This record gives sequence, structure tokens and C-alpha cells, in this order.
Amino acid sequence: MYDPTDVRAWSGSVHFLANSLRDQGMDLDVIAPLLKNRLLFRKAVNRMRTMAVPGTFLPAERTHSMARRFAREIGDRFRRGSGTAVLSPGSIPVALLDPSIPHAFFTDATFAGLLDEYPELEGYDERAISEGHELEEQALKGSARIFYTSHWAARSAVTRYGADPARIRVLPFGPNLDLLPHRDEVMRSLERRGMDHCELLFVGVTWERKGGPFAVQVADRLNARGIPTRLTVVGCTPPAPLPDHVRVVPFIAKDTSEGQLRLIGMMLDAHFLIMPSQAECFGIVYAEASAMGLPSLARDTGGVGDAVHDGANGRLFPPDATPEEYAAAVEQLLSDPDRYRELAERSRLEHETRLNWPATARAMRDELSTLL
Repeated sequence: MYDPTDVRAWSGSVHFLANSLRDQGMDLDVIAPLLKNRLLFRKAVNRMRTMAVPGTFLPAERTHSMARRFAREIGDRFRRGSGTAVLSPGSIPVALLDPSIPHAFFTDATFAGLLDEYPELEGYDERAISEGHELEEQALKGSARIFYTSHWAARSAVTRYGADPARIRVLPFGPNLDLLPHRDEVMRSLERRGMDHCELLFVGVTWERKGGPFAVQVADRLNARGIPTRLTVVGCTPPAPLPDHVRVVPFIAKDTSEGQLRLIGMMLDAHFLIMPSQAECFGIVYAEASAMGLPSLARDTGGVGDAVHDGANGRLFPPDATPEEYAAAVEQLLSDPDRYRELAERSRLEHETRLNWPATARAMRDELSTLL
């Protein structure tokens, strides 16, 4: 489905993973993009369906007919090539793949997990849900290795589909940025973060789901506590009215050097990334923030707990935590500069040791090599 040459596909994750696997000495023969025109057509049909019957929609690729087409195309191209195994970004392309072809997949959620986490998926009809579960189970049964980005997803595979835990590995996403700053630059940025004010940074396209209104409330509470606070919103245009202490940057092109440098600069200048998502499978922006030594303020939902370790690269709050509790935690850190700096330095360490693509690619390479 996804094209590794497209830095926008799956938020860039396929692109960065493919490049990192090559850096680890793996020879990749890319079979992509798969059935691009058919997928675009199905998505267009689904949009018309949603317009005609609001609140309902059909899956674009999570169907038996699409899974059969994926399997046929992958099988044909695999046999014509020189590869020894198939690695898929997602479960559906390999759900019905010929079992004689060794294969694995990498993703951030099970179908059951998506249904539990995202209320909007209630628009699927019974047939679509049934097909989705059947295909997920087939993919799990047929794959020699299953790579998830979180323990939340791994648990769902085992408890909801009976997957074999011995074949599951948890490997996180890394930052989807080419121009990552050196550690020295990050440490210098910490010296510029004064503790007499607070810069909060929100990065997300879906304002409501990513917890944008909640982030505004946290900024409100901090200002009410006497801490001059500004919230910078990147990636969307929230509905008006907004308080004066909210600044909006509607769009930054992460697939350009100029855009990346602008976003990196904002992260280096902020005190906290705040993204208290209502639903989230992982949250790549948490990994990107860690690379900048920027602690995250996050809500413990879905797979976020593997992106943000409480006290290591930010604060992970219970789902029912209030804006006042977030504000109190921020005030406590800002009132103790040494403690804040320690958290920021540990955030960078999380990037260097865990939340990076080379580490994920090395672990994936080692696992795949045992299958060949």
C-alpha cells in the first residue's frame, strides 16, 4: 500500500524505516505502491457513501477482495524477484498471502484496538467489522514475526485474536525528521529555556482527537496561576474564538528542509510538547519531541505509554486527569530548574537509546534474520 519513497505515506514512517533497514545492511526490493488506483477509487466511493449517509463508511482496503488482490500482486512480484521474505507495513497486505512465502508485518494497532480506541469507526457496518476481524486473525496466524509499536497493540493481538506471543515483538516508531539536531545543540537549547514563563507546543492535524481544547484549558490554568504561558498550535486551525495566549501556525511542510527546520526550532524553544490525545495508537510527535530534549505532556490512552514513559521523557497522565492537574505538574517542574533540566536531558536520552529508527531497524533486522 505505502510507497517508501513518499515521505508523506503513513506520516513518513515507511520511508524512514526502509532507509534505516538499508543502513543496517538489508537489501530491500520494494513492492509498492500496491493497487494505488483501486485504493483511490474505493476511497472516493467511500467519501460519497459518507456524504450520502453521514456517520457511516466502508473500509478502503480492509476487505477480502482487496486482501486477495494484495496477496496476488505481492506473491507474483515476490516470485519474480530475489527476495527471501516479505515485510509489510500493515497486516492486510499479507493477510491472505501464500503461506509458503515467509512474511512479517509492522504496524501500530490491531483492528480490534482501532475499534476500541476510535469512536468514529463505529460507522463500519457489521459485515465490514466481521471481515476486518477475520483478516486480522489470518494475518496474525500466517506471519512468522509481528512487530507492533506498543505493548497495548501486542496485548490486543494476544487477547482478542489468540496470537502467539512468541512471534510478537514491540519496537517503537522513531522521529520522522531528516534534520535531527546534534546532542550539543539540544543541550544549548536547554540553557535558553527560562523558567519564568512557559511555552507549550501542540502539533497535530486533528484538533479535537489530539486534545487541542484540553491543551487550551491547561494554558488557561497556567496563566491563572501567574505563569505567563503561550500555547503554539501547529498543523491545524482551531475553531474561533481562541484566547490571546494561543498562537496558530496552520501548516508546516515536514517534507521540506525549510519546514523541518522551522518545526525543530519551535521544539527547541518550547518547554513542553502537549498532546493529550483522546485516541492514539502511538504518537510519532512524542518521539520527535524527545529528540529535541522536549518533555511531553500526554494522556495514557492506546499505545501512548510506549511513546511517553512517565518521568523519563515527560509526564503521562491518567485518562481522567484534569487540566488543573496538568498545570500543577508543569508548575512543579518549572519551579525546580534542576528537575526540569534532568527531565529534558532524559527525554533526549530516550531518543538516543530507544525512540529512534536505527534501533528499531537493528532489532527488526536481527529478528528477520532468524527466519531466513
